[in-house]
Amino acid sequence: MLNFFSALAFLTIIRLPKLGEWEDGKKVLYFPLVGILIGLGLWGVDSISSLIFNAELRCAIDLIFLAIISGGIHLDGLADSADGILSHRGREKALEIMRDSRIGVMGALVVFFCLLIKFTALLGLTETNRWVWLIAAPALAKTSLIMGLVFTNYARNEGGLGNVFFQKNRYSLLSLTPFTLAIPILTGVTSGLIALLGFFITLALLFSFFNRTIGGMTGDTLGATAEIIETIIIVEGVVLNHWIFL
Repeated sequence: MLNFFSALAFLTIIRLPKLGEWEDGKKVLYFPLVGILIGLGLWGVDSISSLIFNAELRCAIDLIFLAIISGGIHLDGLADSADGILSHRGREKALEIMRDSRIGVMGALVVFFCLLIKFTALLGLTETNRWVWLIAAPALAKTSLIMGLVFTNYARNEGGLGNVFFQKNRYSLLSLTPFTLAIPILTGVTSGLIALLGFFITLALLFSFFNRTIGGMTGDTLGATAEIIETIIIVEGVVLNHWIFL
């Protein structure tokens, strides 16, 4: 239980004194479960907002919830990754830029475009199976974190996040991922499998891109991956609902 509470404390702003500070790499096992809990929270916020606000404000509140519940860590990772990697510098310089807490033009633009796409997708998400996609988006985003930690290399040579979190080839830590991967199937077998195919293709492309540019993954690129996956899943929900109910 200590590792679960530690994962909850790391991925959200929820703090449980004496329970959420356990430093153990095994906490990553529970990242998918935390993602499901965030998804359920998003569904609840969205449902309540739908009774009070118009569609635009409802979707804006959904975005605010996602940003606040995670403490903005994934958005920060997305901005840092964009500033470093899209600077078109060498590997070492890119990693150095990514350590800088200040946000640059590329970081700001990428975060803006990501939020714009996510907001528009939420706006286009119909009530049909909306709840499934709202749960699936953060759940699969957090699942992408554990997959990155297990399947990829830590890009930095020096110590840091990788010393605690990266668990290369420890496949037993993926044991909770089937629960999150099953969520899109609730919309139907065909649509669910198509959504999962898009998820795995996006994940493979991101891992390959980061490996080519900086030699692996960092905490920032993991955050960027989670943010992109979350957006992609919501977009898939819009596209698949439209395609199925044409």
